[in-house]
Amino acid sequence: MDIAQIVLAAITCFLLLVAALSKITEQQSMRDMAEHFAIPWPRYRAIGYLELLAVAGIVLGIWWPWIGIVAGAGTVLLLAGAVVVHARAKDRLADMVPALAALAAAAGYVVVTLLV
Repeated sequence: MDIAQIVLAAITCFLLLVAALSKITEQQSMRDMAEHFAIPWPRYRAIGYLELLAVAGIVLGIWWPWIGIVAGAGTVLLLAGAVVVHARAKDRLADMVPALAALAAAAGYVVVTLLV
């Protein structure tokens, strides 16, 4: 693995883990976000499990790059959806920063992995 791949994978996994664990452990801030976005809580919590699955796929990408690419591409789609949901809720740009940062890291990971 290339250094850029490792760094981007680590950043993506860290950001996804923070978000996923907050959802899965039912943190009040995540419940508030689900309500703000008008997403039923079980569906919002399911997003946390998808984020964990993405982390697992990116980690497996260390040994099987194609799994990492698929997981990274899925993460890009998931996070693009998150940005759209933020925009529809008319959130400030500052509120979108975590989703945008994770989106940038995931997209970078996919691009670098494809180029290596």
